[in-house]
Amino acid sequence: MPRAHGPAIEAQLRLHGPRTALQLAEALGVSQPTISRAIASLGDDVVRLGRARSARYVLARPLARAGDRWPLHRIDADGRPHTLGELRALHGDRFQFTSTAPRPVLLQGEFRDGLFPGLPWFLDDQRPQGFLGRQLAHRVAADIGAVDDPLRWTPDDIVLCLLRYGDDAPGDLVLGDTALQSALQHALAPQTIDATQRQTHYPILADAALRGEIVGSSAAGEQPKFAIILRDGDSHRPVIVKFSERSGTPAGRRWADLLRCEHLAAAALRAHGQPAAESQVFEADGRVFLESTRFDRTPALGRRGFVSLAALDAAFYGHGRIDWWRFAPLLQRDGWLDAADAQRLAVLGWFGTLIANADMHLGNSGLHLADAAPLALVPAYDMLPMAFRPASNGELVARDYAVVLPTPEQREPWQTAAVIALAFWSAVADDPRISVGFHAIARGAHETLRRALDRLR
Repeated sequence: MPRAHGPAIEAQLRLHGPRTALQLAEALGVSQPTISRAIASLGDDVVRLGRARSARYVLARPLARAGDRWPLHRIDADGRPHTLGELRALHGDRFQFTSTAPRPVLLQGEFRDGLFPGLPWFLDDQRPQGFLGRQLAHRVAADIGAVDDPLRWTPDDIVLCLLRYGDDAPGDLVLGDTALQSALQHALAPQTIDATQRQTHYPILADAALRGEIVGSSAAGEQPKFAIILRDGDSHRPVIVKFSERSGTPAGRRWADLLRCEHLAAAALRAHGQPAAESQVFEADGRVFLESTRFDRTPALGRRGFVSLAALDAAFYGHGRIDWWRFAPLLQRDGWLDAADAQRLAVLGWFGTLIANADMHLGNSGLHLADAAPLALVPAYDMLPMAFRPASNGELVARDYAVVLPTPEQREPWQTAAVIALAFWSAVADDPRISVGFHAIARGAHETLRRALDRLR
């Protein structure tokens, strides 16, 4: 009787994870047709992965009170929703994604049959992280039965959070109908502030963010920030706004300098043909505010896809940390980037190094996620001389600027980056809003880098 073998099959799948019909037949000492009939009798409790003789079977599992499967949606640049497929929870913290159409970027390599050992890599950047992510986690942890620290969340915790509160995560993906409905409703009646009222509203929003209130999305990054939509007449502009401490302390003044440096770095990149996030700087209530237009949102309140290099690396490479100029040729080799964007990533990697950006992890760059490769590199963001940030206790520690020199094969992107970095350091040294102490740092860095570039020309 097929049903008689059902419990034994379930036990095998719980113990060993995905199994083929042949493996199950050998383990239970029965024929493959018997296994096939028994699996059919188990219905939706067993999920089939792949086709024909290579097909594997795995147990489905419900997730809390949220069921075991959910639609995955995309909101396009015009704000229209599209269903990409279905995410399903499987035994052993695994997930299956079934696509409604061929999507070679999402399902390739070891993931071609839709099986993922944890949360699918293309959803990894949607998990709560950074300053705003910790605030969101603290607010919703009790509701989803998770601990306060999102770094300790399980994949199930993340999925529950996305299902209930994932309406405005980075990128264009939305998991589940509840979050999608919330996202669409917010686009119909967006909460905005008038662009002419930023000087008044930004200090209020900064104080609210520091009190732990959720202001905007769970965009990543440790710098205090909030996310809002600006209204300028009939147009809308989603932005992320970082802010400094009040400038009455040395640490506050240094963070104000660094935010201005981030604005100047983006301007230098754009002036030399390198796409970078559009930004503006404001002063209000003793703070400096850096407002950056979101490249994963559109004026129509639509969205653009995003995946960080960190998520891509974790899924397909496993470096953890790698210089961007070393990663770029690997991404080009494997079809993720075309030659032009691979070259641009290498230049950005060297530029960040030459402006003393000590925070060049893979989460600080990414690609516009789409169905087919190559993917487009997103505009540069979070580019600032973090080596000169205050220490954790607020002290300003003296640090020397040192030039990292290229290997012969990296000479061309290094030289391109060095020219842009010289323009950056010159702009910092000439900016009257930047402190005298940081002017001296900029002049020293400019002279050191100029000598290095002259020797390599």
